[in-house]
Amino acid sequence: MLPSWMLPCGQDIWTVFCVESRILRTVKLVLLIFLLLIDFVKGMEWIVPTYPVTTPYVNSMKCWTCEDGAENNYHCNRWAPDVWCPQGTKYCYTFHRMSGNESSLVVKKCATEGQCTVKSVGCRDFGINTRECTSCCEGNVCNSEVPINATDAVFATITPLNSAERSDPFLWTVLACLLVLYYSNYRLYS
Repeated sequence: MLPSWMLPCGQDIWTVFCVESRILRTVKLVLLIFLLLIDFVKGMEWIVPTYPVTTPYVNSMKCWTCEDGAENNYHCNRWAPDVWCPQGTKYCYTFHRMSGNESSLVVKKCATEGQCTVKSVGCRDFGINTRECTSCCEGNVCNSEVPINATDAVFATITPLNSAERSDPFLWTVLACLLVLYYSNYRLYS
């Protein structure tokens, strides 16, 4: 038993014990609710999937993607997963089939250099009412729109397609310095 000088004014040991246990029970209840909320939020990852924020590799990119096809551009972009393209892909590919003026199929995906070429883009007409257009583009999520005619069924790139390997300017600077040194020494000793 506690001596009377340790108890608050006018209280006995049972009052102090009941007050302390009531506070302790409240703290335990709050802690339990907090832990349940954390567990609930962790369980919601299946509803809102999380992806890494950092890029998975150098020069990585994303494209609008609906490889299984969608009935129109709205449905393709709305349900497109926000994922990084696999390593080795450089372009975003879009295929669009129209029946009359209405979309009937839209396919979007990441593509390699072999899948996207200047010859693989453009529009083709099949009969009176069916047209298929294909476009490729280079850049992060550059394929938001669908090609509907020859004007936008193109191969849009950031880097030139026919660019030759450019020589390093540092190499030319070093070679020029060596040449100057050679001729300046040649004149001194001739």
